[in-house]
Amino acid sequence: MATKKLTPLIILLLLLSNSLIAREWNFDAILNDRVIGQHNFKIDNSESLSEANFHIEFLFMDIYYKHTSSESWDNGCLIKINSQTNDDGDHFKVTGKLEGKDFKLKVNDNSFQYPNCIMSFSYWDSKILEQSKLLNSQNGELLDVKFVFIKDELMLVRQKKIMTKHYELVATKEGDEKMKIQLWYDQEMNWVGLSSTTPIGDIFYKLL
Repeated sequence: MATKKLTPLIILLLLLSNSLIAREWNFDAILNDRVIGQHNFKIDNSESLSEANFHIEFLFMDIYYKHTSSESWDNGCLIKINSQTNDDGDHFKVTGKLEGKDFKLKVNDNSFQYPNCIMSFSYWDSKILEQSKLLNSQNGELLDVKFVFIKDELMLVRQKKIMTKHYELVATKEGDEKMKIQLWYDQEMNWVGLSSTTPIGDIFYKLL
């Protein structure tokens, strides 16, 4: 009898646990047709974790990049960030949190104050496409951004050709272009791809 009474509760708990399953995006980073590392994203309720680890061999150079960013969110607004980056020997530590009406940020030994509802480059959230400013979690810069819809196009995702929406993101600071990124989302606006131009070639994110 006890088991039967518990059955509805067990079913409810299973349904709740399924609705709270963490979402993950795991990408191979490919440069000039070679896998140079991985960039993984994990979203669990109001917490997100981004981890990238690249090793690039170019001509006579070995280039290393390692980045980790832990972020907390409230209704689409960033309320806390802790990130560490080693950009081939250039080190950045970014910490910040919402305090009252301001988002207070520290990058290494420098302090900044930003508006109270900002987003980072959280590609996994399609609301990013509505933003005019984004926080670079690597170095703490708040950049002006513009998104342009390019076209609907077929794309190979996990061994299947699917129709995607292709957007271009251009980020600037004081009029100077900082980055140009191509983004792809499926028809349900789930993030499925990214590419970015670098001085040594285009990096493409392949969804695993």
